[in-house]
Amino acid sequence: MFLHSILAFMAGLQLAAGKVYDTRFKGTTWDDEKWILKTTNLDQGHYQSRMSLANGYMGINVAAVGPFFEVDTPVDGDMIGGWPLFNRRQTFATIAGFYDSQPTTNGTNFEWLYQYGGESVISGVPHWSGLHVAVGDDLLDASVPSDQISDFSSALNIRHGLMTWSYTWTPSSGSAIDIEYSMFVHKLNVNQAAVQLKMTAKEDIKVSVIDLHDGDCAVRTDFVGKGFMDDMPVIWSAVSPNGLSDIHAYIYSAMIGDDSCDSSSRTQYTDKSVIGQNKSSIAQAVAVNLSAGKTSTVTKYIGGASSDAFDDPQSTAMAALLAASNAGWNKLYASHCNEWQSIMSTETVDDYRDPDSGLLPDDDNIVELAITAVTNPFHMLQNTVGARAIEAADGNNKLDLNSIAVGGLGSDAYAGWIFWDAEVWMAPGLVVTYPDAARQIAEYRVDKFAQAQRNMKTAYQSSQNETGKFSSNSAVFPWISGRFGNCTAAGPCFDYEYHLNGDIGLEFYNYYAVTGDSPFFKKELLPIYDAVAQLYAEVVTYNETSGKYDLYNATDPDEYANFQTNVGFTMVLMHTHLNTANTLRARFDMPENETWADIASKINIPVNEKAGIILEYAAMNGSIEVKQADVVLVDDFLDYPNPYSLNNLDYYAGKQSLNGPGMTYGVFSINANQISPSGCSAYTYELYGSQPYTRGPWFQYSEQLLDNYEANGGTHPAYPFLTGMGGANRVAVFGYLGLKLTLESLNVDPNLPPQILNLNYRTIYWQGHPISAVSNQTHTTLTRTGKPLENANSTFTDSPIPVTRDVDDASRSGNSTVWHLPPGGSITIKNRQIGEIKTVPGNIAQCRPVTSNRNYEIGQFPLAAVDGAVSTKWQPTHLNVPSSLTVSLPEPFVPVTTLKFDWAQSPPSSYRVTFSNSSSGSDSVEVASDDDVEISDAYVAARAADIVPYASNTTNVTLETPVWSGRFATLTIKGNRALEGTGEERNGTGASVAEFAIVGEGGEDLVGRSTGVW
Repeated sequence: MFLHSILAFMAGLQLAAGKVYDTRFKGTTWDDEKWILKTTNLDQGHYQSRMSLANGYMGINVAAVGPFFEVDTPVDGDMIGGWPLFNRRQTFATIAGFYDSQPTTNGTNFEWLYQYGGESVISGVPHWSGLHVAVGDDLLDASVPSDQISDFSSALNIRHGLMTWSYTWTPSSGSAIDIEYSMFVHKLNVNQAAVQLKMTAKEDIKVSVIDLHDGDCAVRTDFVGKGFMDDMPVIWSAVSPNGLSDIHAYIYSAMIGDDSCDSSSRTQYTDKSVIGQNKSSIAQAVAVNLSAGKTSTVTKYIGGASSDAFDDPQSTAMAALLAASNAGWNKLYASHCNEWQSIMSTETVDDYRDPDSGLLPDDDNIVELAITAVTNPFHMLQNTVGARAIEAADGNNKLDLNSIAVGGLGSDAYAGWIFWDAEVWMAPGLVVTYPDAARQIAEYRVDKFAQAQRNMKTAYQSSQNETGKFSSNSAVFPWISGRFGNCTAAGPCFDYEYHLNGDIGLEFYNYYAVTGDSPFFKKELLPIYDAVAQLYAEVVTYNETSGKYDLYNATDPDEYANFQTNVGFTMVLMHTHLNTANTLRARFDMPENETWADIASKINIPVNEKAGIILEYAAMNGSIEVKQADVVLVDDFLDYPNPYSLNNLDYYAGKQSLNGPGMTYGVFSINANQISPSGCSAYTYELYGSQPYTRGPWFQYSEQLLDNYEANGGTHPAYPFLTGMGGANRVAVFGYLGLKLTLESLNVDPNLPPQILNLNYRTIYWQGHPISAVSNQTHTTLTRTGKPLENANSTFTDSPIPVTRDVDDASRSGNSTVWHLPPGGSITIKNRQIGEIKTVPGNIAQCRPVTSNRNYEIGQFPLAAVDGAVSTKWQPTHLNVPSSLTVSLPEPFVPVTTLKFDWAQSPPSSYRVTFSNSSSGSDSVEVASDDDVEISDAYVAARAADIVPYASNTTNVTLETPVWSGRFATLTIKGNRALEGTGEERNGTGASVAEFAIVGEGGEDLVGRSTGVW
């Protein structure tokens, strides 16, 4: 019995230890139970290592070594942010909506439009979280010498919305001091934040603690005022955004210490070497007498407000500060934690754990998906204000009028502007689970609707300058938007990305499908939806020759191609928007607009019938390089019966630029899961859409595969790139569950790739009713659980929800199976299991585990060579050394008769295939080889502009005598024939392998019995 108890205890320890996982980032671990990222790697002066903290109203970016202001250390001479500011990279802090008014920006789209007005760029506020320690001439700040720091660790507790730092600081002029910082931005009380410092000295020592507001962070502002209060340990600073002297932001802070603090020593700190030269900088300092081995605590409370949301921001900030300091750290922190836990719980994130053991699979890729399933929504939700926070602010609905910027509230990336990124990339994955938080994305457009209507009067500034063409019933939103929502040089309304307006419509529709909130939709959103329909009806031109409607001088999401005719995604979007507008009108007993219906039926969607694809624009040729997801968005987002779906997927996969932004491949994953008849490329694409863009230690995304602008095509990447996180956050629900948001039914089409054995999806809402979904490899169970939203569609309160499988509006009326999901009940449906369908019949290598012995190009994963799709590929980094990938084959072993290779556009000079029964390959047997691989589809410059179906170089080998498969198959390649005759012939990138198929004799039946062997 005693031995049994010991074994049980040890097993429990192993289980607990197993919940902390190493990541691929140096010194960084993930606690899957507590949701804590922890790093022991100190990386100072680099924006990738900094964390942003926010609550949807106040936001701030902090240094790697503590809650400090920091300026980047140049990397290869570069410390510049991206378009349009091209400013110095440094920490940033702001308040939601705190935009300025300035004449120009360093970069723009159409400079000549400046004659009609300037831009509105997000302004900063003084960096308010600094709590520094001074010992003699030594200062603990962002640039503290790294050799003074030991035993460093920093952690992000996502469950609690808490950032911590812990290390020993050994100043040159004193003994070692153990330092602990903790910091949060209050999620419920949006005007509050707090920082706590704990110090434990090895010897008795006197230090100074400095509470700093660093004005160097208050970029694009004018100084308003600052103050040092004599009767309270409080300082404050105030600024106005450039060009708007009537708008003010106030930051207050109080520094409160324990008995070790000498309050009589408190003074205004004025050392310019610490606080800088900016007028809005201010600091206070207090002496702290540290006793050896005894911990001293200093807490900094912050109150902040601007006049955008509060009539008296100074009083609001001061009141928030006093309330925070009176509550004290523990009470304040507890209410903050409670709010985060009411928003994010285990049920609100996708769960990859084994349902029996409660542990994640022994698979680094799955572990990382499990991490980003938590971090991605967290990073976005930080930039939203929830319903409870608005209620706590006395129902101040002005807090709900700000959308989500590309980099959030801790970054001025892309000038803090609002793009389609919020509606198309962030909103879908957020709204299905966090509809309260996502509502502000719609509310921002509602707030700017009147300006969008006025924007129609600026058509004269464009090629649409035609008297009487546009009516007062239409509205147009600018490509980018800040404070005003007007047309600008960087954000034109005409002759540019008209799809934005339909993107807004998509977000409105999705919000309605998720919440079922008919009163809000009808009153606030439907008028805008109709105004966009009217815009689309008026911006097109009827072509008498073709009998169709054309769109001129437009840009699709692919911004490499401007001023084009009939841009593909936009044309389909206009078609579906016009039709859906009438569908919505019918739903609310409003008359059909026959003009819209007629135009929708005659929208000129560009198609190349020979290649079987939708063109990105009418004049497109085969040399196109695509910046980001474009035509492939049709199948992902639009309710359109597309006969070219699979061809579009394969064709445009080969045309994507490596220098495009990091949200594209989530779309490819979702489409592959929906469209591909076989294989598991959806999983490959999901990894491609996340891993190459993720940066440690905080799992924030970069805009680019490579952050070096000299290597990525000249882009200084936005960071953190919430757009990419939003794109990745869509994959599980919209891809593997196959959710298509519709009003008439809950429409799903589940299929898990073979690599993911179990997936417990985050709670989703349909028409305001919560639904849980759980998939294993073969089946998916949907269950109605939890409390409906306040304004949920009451039709389903006591009635079943209709569930359909992958149908469009045309067939939803009765041509598909309908399940009925009753209140409190469950239904189970079969998965499609396309991973078990062989693209090459009898291929025993498809979707099997695979490894490589060499480095490979970013995102060109080894598993791409066996995922059953020629649109993905493995590509080693170097051509001049042999590179191998080894596939773990299933049992029972089978006689292999054929090998098939798809080399894409870059075949190797040589290849060799061996089978073995050991992972080391010591018992390997050569199966086939070739030292002079033939090119079957050579590049011909004269035909580069031709649009042709996807074609590649292939090699097929029929073995004279069948060879038994064994446990492992290894493909070794060398050289790259596509680079022969070029300057990279000897030292360029390796060849590519789009597909490596091992065909077994009778393998189809045998492999079917080995499902689930990993």
